[in-house]
Amino acid sequence: MATFQDNCCGLTRLTILVVVGIVLQNGVVSAAYYGKRIGTLSTYAHRVTGEVYAASDKRLYLTGFTYDGRGPDAFVWMGNTPTGAASSQGQIISADGSSDILGSYSNAVVQVDLPDSTTLADYKWISIWCRRFAANFGELVFPTDPAPVPKSLGTLGFPSPVHGVRADDVIILNNRQIKLVNLDYDGNGPDAYYWAGSGGTPTSSGFALADESRGGSLTKLPRGTALTDVTVTLTVPANRGDIGSIGYVGLWCVAFSQNFGHVVIPSLSELGVPVYDDSPPVTNAPVVTQAPPQANENCQVLIDDTYQVRWSLTDTSAIQISLSARINPGTYMAFGLSGSDTRTLMIGSDVTVAWLDAETGAMPKAVDYHLSAYQQCVTSSGSGACTDELSQPSGSNDVTVGDYSNNNGIITISYTKPLDTGDTNTDKVIPINDDVYVAWSIGPINPSGLAAKHRQQPTSDVPINFGQTGVTCPAFTTGQTEKLEPWVIPTIRGDMTGKTEFRVDIGQAGGQQGYEGITGKPGWGIAWYVDDYIIPVLTLRRGVTYTFIVQGGNEANIQARYHPFYITNDAEGGYIQKTAQETQGVEIYAGPVNGSLCEWRSTGAYNADDFDTFVKYRDAELERVCDDPFKTATLTWTPDENTPNRVYYQCYTHKFLGWKIDIIDNDADTSTMKSGGKGDATTMKPGDDGKGGGQVTQGSKLSIITMVIICMMIFWK
Repeated sequence: MATFQDNCCGLTRLTILVVVGIVLQNGVVSAAYYGKRIGTLSTYAHRVTGEVYAASDKRLYLTGFTYDGRGPDAFVWMGNTPTGAASSQGQIISADGSSDILGSYSNAVVQVDLPDSTTLADYKWISIWCRRFAANFGELVFPTDPAPVPKSLGTLGFPSPVHGVRADDVIILNNRQIKLVNLDYDGNGPDAYYWAGSGGTPTSSGFALADESRGGSLTKLPRGTALTDVTVTLTVPANRGDIGSIGYVGLWCVAFSQNFGHVVIPSLSELGVPVYDDSPPVTNAPVVTQAPPQANENCQVLIDDTYQVRWSLTDTSAIQISLSARINPGTYMAFGLSGSDTRTLMIGSDVTVAWLDAETGAMPKAVDYHLSAYQQCVTSSGSGACTDELSQPSGSNDVTVGDYSNNNGIITISYTKPLDTGDTNTDKVIPINDDVYVAWSIGPINPSGLAAKHRQQPTSDVPINFGQTGVTCPAFTTGQTEKLEPWVIPTIRGDMTGKTEFRVDIGQAGGQQGYEGITGKPGWGIAWYVDDYIIPVLTLRRGVTYTFIVQGGNEANIQARYHPFYITNDAEGGYIQKTAQETQGVEIYAGPVNGSLCEWRSTGAYNADDFDTFVKYRDAELERVCDDPFKTATLTWTPDENTPNRVYYQCYTHKFLGWKIDIIDNDADTSTMKSGGKGDATTMKPGDDGKGGGQVTQGSKLSIITMVIICMMIFWK
């Protein structure tokens, strides 16, 4: 190798060192190194936060780790499911040397050791997982190649080496060790050291590294002993911190402060190498409170891969229930005791309604409900699907909401309820030794915060024995809840077709694509049908008189069959349910009128969400049934100059059944006018694909008349 000539050359005393420095910040060694950063734990529940680092392929660290400790059966949980997302197909992983249930942690560092037979390559994710309720409180799906590996920095030495110093490679093995591969040195330096220091260039303020080939010696290299293709491992002394604090490694002449070659070292965060001996100092030990083991864990599937209930009895006075479903925030899960001792029955049932806030995706609620009638809650009378507090006679909310999670399309909410609340008006005693029939449902929460009509309910009787043990449920498959697009419903144009009469009935709300999808508001499972279409937008002219033939039901004592029709400026409807304060500013322009009931009833053969158009759903699943088709009510109304541009047709006794009426001036040109906005359909032409039907325009009317005249002329000819 060539000889590098510098100020040290020819002198009788020469020191050569390999240099690795420690950067000090205000005199303090940089923070502890926990390995290669893999990512951040997602936060689903229980305030879980933290960063995940891989110290090696056998050990992880959770740093800044916080968890409130309220999960009844939570562990550090890892697995290798094909989807790559956390699931019940995982295993408990030791945390700080323990496999016990996790307690509470606040900004802690937790050491996670993998089983002896596995490495990080055997896993795809890590989770804080509640085994008992299959709830994911927080997770990280690993990126490709998460394990830390040594980092090569390339060759060491100047283009014209000094004293033959050159190495084929400099490898950062971990945060305290460096390997020089195939090192050459002529041995002529009288005061040579392996050297380290801060900054990017070696200086005399650096320090010596321990030579592991010489038993960890920090002394100078023996003069006269040449090194040829020798691989050397160097260690940063413990009192000097680690490689994260240094900026270079090289050979250094101490006596004459001369650099014989060096390599710049990037930051540890860029290197992502393993941790030396896998034992960094833990500077903030966690505060751990072990949760007591839970007994009597059980689970029952209510809808395959969609809805499950889990329960446990921690003592003889209360039951803890966890509801999990493939739903979105703003959709409730209801579960409780049936209204009948011999079958599953919604009427008379005592259920808990649980949901997450639609806007935040958090803020869990669990509320005691009593279902006295098959209708939305009429707050003035306390009848229908009402909370215990709104029911008449009233009760109290005896449910205490607990944990919740929202991940991978599955929402889980837990709550506790006494077995015997002592509330005889609205609650039933929960038995723990015998089968009992239960009721359940899934549906939307309306803007008033009350449960609207269910979308899904039992199709058969559902018995459960809350005292049994050892019954489990399969894990949910991974995947978000599908968001269905609303049906396109044609606008009925009384403004340009000359149409002045409309038939109005009650019908089914049509699932996610019907009332809810069109209006963006949860309904009660029924809605107004105008001329056989679900809540079409009506466009009417001022100064024109319109007639509505209404059959909404006339049994005032059975509000589920009593739906007076009226026109108002109120987008909610349900005038009879409003307080005096809520009626301030509400105008009624026509009605209410009712007539006998005509209803588009479901045959039960299909689900509304299975159809991509309303017409297909109506024709396949619904049938119009009338108590008395000739006993109608007539509402006649003429919009005038005082009528707002937008009003609504609604139900007088129930909220969220109707939709929009757009009012235009009598001389307005609407030949090119189209409806718009959320839930409004673009006007369709006759013969379109059935996503709502069509309208007959003035032009098409003239064409038809012309054809009739031609046919008559041909006939008489």
